[in-house]
Amino acid sequence: MVNVMDLFRLDGKVIVATGATGYLCSHFVEAVAQAGGSLAMIDIPSNVNKLKELAQSLKNQYGIEVRYYMADNSKEADIQKVSEQIIQDFGHIDGLINAAGVNQHGSIQDYTGEDYARLMNINIVGTFLCCKYFGQYMVKQKQGSIVNIASFTGTIVNKPPFNMSGYCTSKGGVLHLTRSVASEYGEYNVRVNSVSPGFLGKGMSNVKNFIKLNDPRVFENSMNNTPMHRVGKPTELIGAVLYLLSDASTYTTGIDIMIDGGYHVW
Repeated sequence: MVNVMDLFRLDGKVIVATGATGYLCSHFVEAVAQAGGSLAMIDIPSNVNKLKELAQSLKNQYGIEVRYYMADNSKEADIQKVSEQIIQDFGHIDGLINAAGVNQHGSIQDYTGEDYARLMNINIVGTFLCCKYFGQYMVKQKQGSIVNIASFTGTIVNKPPFNMSGYCTSKGGVLHLTRSVASEYGEYNVRVNSVSPGFLGKGMSNVKNFIKLNDPRVFENSMNNTPMHRVGKPTELIGAVLYLLSDASTYTTGIDIMIDGGYHVW
């Protein structure tokens, strides 16, 4: 029998990560580095300094190959160009963490058409473009794994007054996109799955924002509706991401791993 810990190693694998400097993805890429994977990290131009620092830190600490790239995941020309450059630099792509995304709080009456389009373009169209352009190389080599970062709000809807119908809709789209692409790529041994975080201490679902933007009772209501009565930490998500990227999950595709403290059961 294979050594079970070896199944989770990423030695020899090249992992692409979008939104690399974000609160969650910065933890994901460090987990990849710890597991021995090489990294192609992507973020928007305004985050270039953070990206440089993160790349250098991972190189120094873990001795892996790390390169960074600038691209807007909602622009097709950007993603096509950066995917070609990464293939030129590394020769192959074995995994993709689709973590680039945005949030905007507000009810349907608060959103403008422009607000709504921005959420869809970055969260859905951007995820689609990365699945397409990075996925095509995985299809050619007949192996690979795509991990889309969705949200528990793609399955449930936040209780009023903490409304964000646009964000919920976009993450619901990511979940169904994941299943759809999994059905297309399956015959090529390319797996497509998602991870759905619940309430987190920081990041796009920052509980401080709940209190700032709405009545403080929103925090209490959220925790009372979570069986574990607390928010999550990024370290509680990395195991799922690493599992899906690694050979431990070679027969796993088209699923969503919900990590929300049990919020969805009530």
